Amino acid sequence: MLETPVIVGIGSICIGFVFFLAAASGARSRWDRKVTITLFAIAIVFMTIIPVIGAIGFAA
Repeated sequence: MLETPVIVGIGSICIGFVFFLAAASGARSRWDRKVTITLFAIAIVFMTIIPVIGAIGFAA
């Protein structure tokens, strides 16, 4: 059985990957630059910061 922080981390990485794919698609389709950069920033947050916070909370 997986603990809650592990599930949150895996889910967060999956959501971040979706945002990353959307940003990559936007970059190829020449969307507005601000939208593309925002999507990349959101992807980075979901793929790095949220799982690390979950891991720290799990270790505490």
